[in-house]
Amino acid sequence: MKRVTKAALGGVAGCALVLGATQWAAGASDLTTLSFARRLIDVQSNSGPFDGAKAKLQISETTTGSTFTIQISGIDPSAAEAGKKFGAHVHTGTCVKRDFGPPGGMAAGPHYKNDPDPLKPVSRENEVWFDLEPNEDGTAIDETYVPFTVDPGAEKERAVVIHVKPTDESTGGAGERQACLPLDYEDLQ
Repeated sequence: MKRVTKAALGGVAGCALVLGATQWAAGASDLTTLSFARRLIDVQSNSGPFDGAKAKLQISETTTGSTFTIQISGIDPSAAEAGKKFGAHVHTGTCVKRDFGPPGGMAAGPHYKNDPDPLKPVSRENEVWFDLEPNEDGTAIDETYVPFTVDPGAEKERAVVIHVKPTDESTGGAGERQACLPLDYEDLQ
């Protein structure tokens, strides 16, 4: 029995070394994963499809860029029935409970831009955008890749803001802000 266990452990250790070497060769050793999960903060005084919804955001960062995966559950299913789509973006500020309008959610600041040069055109390559389309179960999932990592800033806080309309590709606008997911980098340390 001991020989089988040692052989099995040796095989597992060998596989782990091969896997680790493969990941290192592919640059995966530079991978950092950040996770945020909580109930969304409502930033409108009137009711909306994201009232009471919960969100999970995972950010996988490497030296060459970041993959953002967001999942929101508990969305009012009538939004799916209406075929509604919502734009969401990483913003520079934080979410403030009861940051009601008009317009609400302004504490979250403007869109986060990797290159803040005002002459640089608005684009998916310089900002983090999500396209949320709820299904009949009230869940929306989206993933986006950007060729940069988000700087948490001096306050170590950012936010994902969900808007009432889809994102306009030419302006980056998506209408009023309706819900917000805090990204508190301090909590991750």
